Amino acid sequence: MIKLFVFLVCLASTSWAACSREQTITNEGRRQCCYYDTKGIPTIGVGFNLQRTDAKNILSQLGLSLSDVLSDCRLGTRKHCITNSQMDSIFDAYEYPPATQCANTFAPGLSGQRKAAVADVAFAGCGTLNQFVNMKAALLKKDWATAAKELQNSKWCTQVKGRCTLDADCIRNG
Repeated sequence: MIKLFVFLVCLASTSWAACSREQTITNEGRRQCCYYDTKGIPTIGVGFNLQRTDAKNILSQLGLSLSDVLSDCRLGTRKHCITNSQMDSIFDAYEYPPATQCANTFAPGLSGQRKAAVADVAFAGCGTLNQFVNMKAALLKKDWATAAKELQNSKWCTQVKGRCTLDADCIRNG
């Protein structure tokens, strides 16, 4: 009986972690120095796109020059990196809030875990999330199984693999 209880507690905590802001961080990864993402975009931190129009401004607030950080990408060096604290600051101030706002606009009133899963999809951009028309309709009807299935049947899901499975589970099981 105790083993079953411990298993259920572990399962519940795993599910919670999968349906949170922390899961987006895990999905994106944490990189202190500039790298090129899967689309060849120079990136730093938790998926922070260095081609954003405000990237120069944000990095300068951290005492870094965008051109220096980009030179690290081009040269494969690690001279102009950010700390974990700076990485968290960028994520919390400039990256995750737009994703959650996009999720709120896309399907208002979702629970924390479902909203976190939709925000994880929105981390790719509101334009990407807004392509999920059938998923949105199912979410608005609170048809969680259909919404999860629509996500799993998407092109995005085939690109991100395990990330999608976790997001679909969070939507289905909330």
